[in-house]
Amino acid sequence: MARPARNTGVTSDQRLAPNQELPPELRRRRRPRLRYGLMDLLVVATCCLAFGAVIAARHGEAKTPPFDQIAQDLGTTPEAVKQAADRFVPRSQIGPPTDTQKQQMAIALDITVEQLEAVMEKYRPDRLRQR
Repeated sequence: MARPARNTGVTSDQRLAPNQELPPELRRRRRPRLRYGLMDLLVVATCCLAFGAVIAARHGEAKTPPFDQIAQDLGTTPEAVKQAADRFVPRSQIGPPTDTQKQQMAIALDITVEQLEAVMEKYRPDRLRQR
């Protein structure tokens, strides 16, 4: 009994000479191989590093209010504004300060509540603006 040759589908009785080609139905179709060169790998690595740098820069943005600009608009020092904010508005609070907190900050900064509200609204992030 004839046994098939390895991976060709041709039996040992039907073996061809080494320089003879296989019939078209028995030829193996070779898939094209993906070949990556050094330049391809460098381009991929550079893109990954650039993407990581952009994400890291966005993630590390300061989320504190612009105390310098707020103090300039209110006519006081940045340290005074920062101390009043730290004292009366807790950092864990989500959303704008309450009316009581605004009143306490205005008293500490020796300004009116209206002045404080106007400046705070000017520098409030879009996500916290009142609609």
